[in-house]
Amino acid sequence: MPPTAPDPEPPARASSDGRARLPRYAAALGLVTLATSIGALGRGHLSEPDLVLLYLLVVVIAAARFGRGPSLLAATLAVLAFDFFFIPPYFTFLVTEKRYVLTFAIMLVVSLLTSGLSLRVRTEERRSSLLSALSHDLRTPLAAITGAATTLRDESAAIDSGQQRELLDTICEEADRLERLVRNLLDMTRLESGALAVKRQWMPLEEIVGSALTRLESQLDGRPVRTDLPADLPLVSADAVLLEQVFVNLLENAAKYTPPGSPLEIVARADAGGRAITIEVCDRGPGIAPGDESRLFEKFFRGRLTTPGATSAGLGLAICRGVISAHGGTIAAANRPGGGAVFRMTLPIVGTPPPAPSESSL
Repeated sequence: MPPTAPDPEPPARASSDGRARLPRYAAALGLVTLATSIGALGRGHLSEPDLVLLYLLVVVIAAARFGRGPSLLAATLAVLAFDFFFIPPYFTFLVTEKRYVLTFAIMLVVSLLTSGLSLRVRTEERRSSLLSALSHDLRTPLAAITGAATTLRDESAAIDSGQQRELLDTICEEADRLERLVRNLLDMTRLESGALAVKRQWMPLEEIVGSALTRLESQLDGRPVRTDLPADLPLVSADAVLLEQVFVNLLENAAKYTPPGSPLEIVARADAGGRAITIEVCDRGPGIAPGDESRLFEKFFRGRLTTPGATSAGLGLAICRGVISAHGGTIAAANRPGGGAVFRMTLPIVGTPPPAPSESSL
């Protein structure tokens, strides 16, 4: 299928990222509301310092769980709620005693400082986790490559042709694994810098899926892989290289975090109007821990239900979300009935597909 002119790329990434952040801000608002309710119920029993500490606790929780933006929102709302509900005159933002102005200022500064310290600890935790995962992911293929190459170089080693082929296959496989890790790091850098350009072409989905399966042939060896891609699926306007990387990341994760020999499935369906395609990558592994469904797509986050010994830098799924968002689509994770996980992507059909070639032109 010859490539056609690229369609205009929809500005979907920003809106998708915004939607992903909304629950965190809502949770920060909920924490302040909860603290205010506790203060109202304990009115007469809680002193002003008690209320200040209660609101500071809320800010710390927001910083540790939801990040900088929600923690700043919690700090601001905490000061406003404290003034409105607990400082006379009540239910107004008027302040009759000047000492309360100093209280508000100190409360806001301490909240912001506490928030900053909590965030710094959380950054450091992620950095330590990333370095640990990367050191393992880099060391493993390098050690395998070095060991195989050293054996091949050793002239005193009695190696037959079959063993030589196995060692060469090991070098190639581990080099591919190392290349995928480096590619993920580079892709994440491009995503965060906004330099990821989507070069759209009209492509059959089965070609993209087939290419990803070919790249992972050795890793998926011994696993039944079922593909259900109807012949009448519409073409997708996508960057074939980037979309292939999404399938590679999802399938590689499935191979890494599910029992050896367990089945994998790739299923795609077009919606009734033919304006979007829903794609599912399914496994029969341990599934997803409750509460991890959306966090799996965060950078450096690793799910709690994993196969023993499996490690990851926590970048693959974050890259999947970035690529799918850049295509104007969505991706989500859920548990399957009967066990396992399903990663569900929806890709819009952007533009008008080219006409199929007529028989006379063949």
